[in-house]
Amino acid sequence: MQETGWTQLLYQMAASQTLTLRQAALRLQEDAHIRALRETLAKYAGLPPEDKSALQSFYTQRLLDSSPPGTARASLERKVRMWLGEDVQSISKQGAIQLCFALGLGVEEAGTFLNRTCGEGFHWRDAGELVYLYALEEGLAYPKAQALWETMKEKGLLTGGKGTEAHTALVRQEARQLGSEEALEEYLREHQDQLGAMHNTAYELFRAYLDLLSDPESENEGDKQLSVRKITDTYLHQRFIPRIKKAAKNDKTAEDLVLSALQRSIQQSWPDETTLSKMLNRKIDVSRKALILLFLATDGDTKESLAAQDWYDLEEDLEEEPFEDLYARLDAMLLDCGFAPLDSRAPFDWMVLYCMCARESIFIDGRIQRFLGQIFPPEVRPPVKPKDEPKP
Repeated sequence: MQETGWTQLLYQMAASQTLTLRQAALRLQEDAHIRALRETLAKYAGLPPEDKSALQSFYTQRLLDSSPPGTARASLERKVRMWLGEDVQSISKQGAIQLCFALGLGVEEAGTFLNRTCGEGFHWRDAGELVYLYALEEGLAYPKAQALWETMKEKGLLTGGKGTEAHTALVRQEARQLGSEEALEEYLREHQDQLGAMHNTAYELFRAYLDLLSDPESENEGDKQLSVRKITDTYLHQRFIPRIKKAAKNDKTAEDLVLSALQRSIQQSWPDETTLSKMLNRKIDVSRKALILLFLATDGDTKESLAAQDWYDLEEDLEEEPFEDLYARLDAMLLDCGFAPLDSRAPFDWMVLYCMCARESIFIDGRIQRFLGQIFPPEVRPPVKPKDEPKP
């Protein structure tokens, strides 16, 4: 079956509302058809995904042709061989950017390629990525793009500021009008304080969702704001996710958990209390998984959106198909934030699609917890701790 065929089939399976939780978990475990990176690379190469030898030769030569003189072929062969591994689903963003040049992709096609291979597109507000975008727009070879990147770095133009007021759409509009390296350098110099590696739109929504969850409206005057730990445990389902810690050298009783490829795909980068706090304090960027989980917990609402909604709008919303409406709004939010839309062949995304089919949105969180309980049996879960009650 073709790649698009599997994508559509798995989407229909998730949205059918005919599978019980146990059946859904078993179907995902036995018939997930997880998209390997090799399939995406095969699509862009115009080669069959099962012909690993042809793919190995194609990408090794493309990388060699677009690399600086003297690059060792053997090192590129090892890199490509790793990318074509059975369980490899994504690569680093830098590796994906290099492949965009090797494949001769334009800016728009390169953005789609990045979404598929590393989970997010180009970030136009990132000064370093802006250099690569300029190079793609101008049709420069990868070595030239790297040299330009190094030049801008040496001039101190890639550090950027906090960029808390600039948004991607404006930067993108301005940056696409640059027509020379001199204009690029001038733009980076003049807008250095407005550029930054963090996703501003994602962060604003992240904060808005957290604000709504941490300060729920209640008639009880004794209710307090929820802590980050409570939000993580309640809405990000942390207690269901195994935390793999490397065994101490002399600790013979401690062992690494061995998870299946499907379990690893769901578990990987699942936000915990520490990472959520770091995102909140802008020490690390907001992750796609955290944003999706918070969107589901709030139904994509914020205090501002709820305050602006009148009863007429609410009645109209109730008349819409709940799943289709939620699915469309979630995809639109992800794209606005620079992340890849939902992909039915990614296990976490399939789980999200399935759980979104709850008859009412208030039941989605419970459905996710029961689904995770099927995917991660008790023996691989962390010990259950007493729930953290808000401090008086």
